[in-house]
Amino acid sequence: MKRDKKLVFSILSILCLSAGIIWQSVMTQIEKSKYNAVGAYVDVETYHAHYYSKGSGETAFVFITGSGTPCAYTDFYALQNMLSSKGQTISFDHAGSGWSSNTEAVRSIDQMTNELSLLIDTVVPDKPIILICHSLGSLEAIRYAQTNPKKVRGIIFLDCGSPEFYSTDSELQAAIINRGTAFLRIIGLNRLMGELGCFLPVYGENSRNRNLPQVAKDIDKAMFYRFAGNAASMNTIRLMNENAAAVLNGPSLGEIPILVLSSDNGTAWNKVQTQLAVWSENSEQRTIETSEHYLYWSNYHQVSDCVESFIEKVISTR
Repeated sequence: MKRDKKLVFSILSILCLSAGIIWQSVMTQIEKSKYNAVGAYVDVETYHAHYYSKGSGETAFVFITGSGTPCAYTDFYALQNMLSSKGQTISFDHAGSGWSSNTEAVRSIDQMTNELSLLIDTVVPDKPIILICHSLGSLEAIRYAQTNPKKVRGIIFLDCGSPEFYSTDSELQAAIINRGTAFLRIIGLNRLMGELGCFLPVYGENSRNRNLPQVAKDIDKAMFYRFAGNAASMNTIRLMNENAAAVLNGPSLGEIPILVLSSDNGTAWNKVQTQLAVWSENSEQRTIETSEHYLYWSNYHQVSDCVESFIEKVISTR
């Protein structure tokens, strides 16, 4: 009897997994056809980068997502709309995410920074840049500023880790989370949780998705179901320590103004935020109370006020 129950359970499990995999595959293809790119493309040599630009003006605001963010357009939707009245805003999808193509190129920090440079030089070749980055995007922002100090007018770090932090942070732990999320995506469980109104809290998807307008909300969900824990983000995670070490070997940011906005995630994280602030001689650090890692969604009004004040100060002192 016990053997029969185990057999029935095994068969049902296989059927459920198979159904989930087929459902995920079919729906992904439907969504790919349904949601066309909202922006334009630029060839950055190693892949076709999709970017979304809004607004005009003398200053360009370039948004850099963290590792594993499925879609830059939805991730920075609110902040990009807000800043579009102050200059030209640009958000872009890293290789293998959003509407960008994938790449076989190694995800070294210098490779990614070169891709960012090509995008900026093509889209806003003659404008001063203010970089706005989240999480692991801090490494790209700092590296770009190290190699283009005269072009960067300022950097805003949104709950980012410091190079010191990423140089020793566990790649294995990040990889395990990534692979676990990938498994849930492949078998359709991510999608099922989303349809039941319960995204994975570790990714902060709820705080973003519930505040988006309906059209962007649907795109955001589709991108999450398609890319969460994908190979492209894994390729970046594998080189996290090495990339951080390369940034640490570069120069400081001198007097480039930086704003460090931090979640209240405890004493250890506060130390990381202090490390980030000392990269510039002209820095400001603020901790947003009762906030999440995606603090520009969980605490949008506080963050947008800080961002707006910082940008006005930077532009006025040009």
